[in-house]
Amino acid sequence: MGTMVEREARARLTNYLIIKSVAEILFVGALAVGFYLTAFTPFFRGSLDAADARSIAGWVVNQARPKAPVEVQLYIDGRFAGNRLADFPRPDVLASGRAEDELHGFVFETPQLPAGEYEARVYAVHESGKEQRRTLQLIGKPLLFNITAEEAKEKLQGRAQE
Repeated sequence: MGTMVEREARARLTNYLIIKSVAEILFVGALAVGFYLTAFTPFFRGSLDAADARSIAGWVVNQARPKAPVEVQLYIDGRFAGNRLADFPRPDVLASGRAEDELHGFVFETPQLPAGEYEARVYAVHESGKEQRRTLQLIGKPLLFNITAEEAKEKLQGRAQE
């Protein structure tokens, strides 16, 4: 066994190593939280309100920038179906206190689809990394909707007449 001085030196070294490890863990944790908040903004709030054979509608607000319109993307059964700005008037969103103005709604025309059941999902687009990264955040809950054979036929005829 070592002398008393050697034991005290080992104890000090052990304490320094423990302190260093705790500092590194806190630093890496802070970096991870910072990256998460930059890349995946937690400030989008919204809802997918309606989906049918004619349209898919809802609203979204970026609470970090409440007056800025938000770009949204529509996916039907996991396939990209369109994008647009959520800048359609929604007085109900303003009245509920969820936004500072009413221009946060979106309406997509439902694309031509055969009869069947579909799932609509709408995502807010978040740009980060000096606009080099674009991430998507699901808005509200996905909605299931049905298109009847008659609705599919009507939509097809409507497009033929255009």
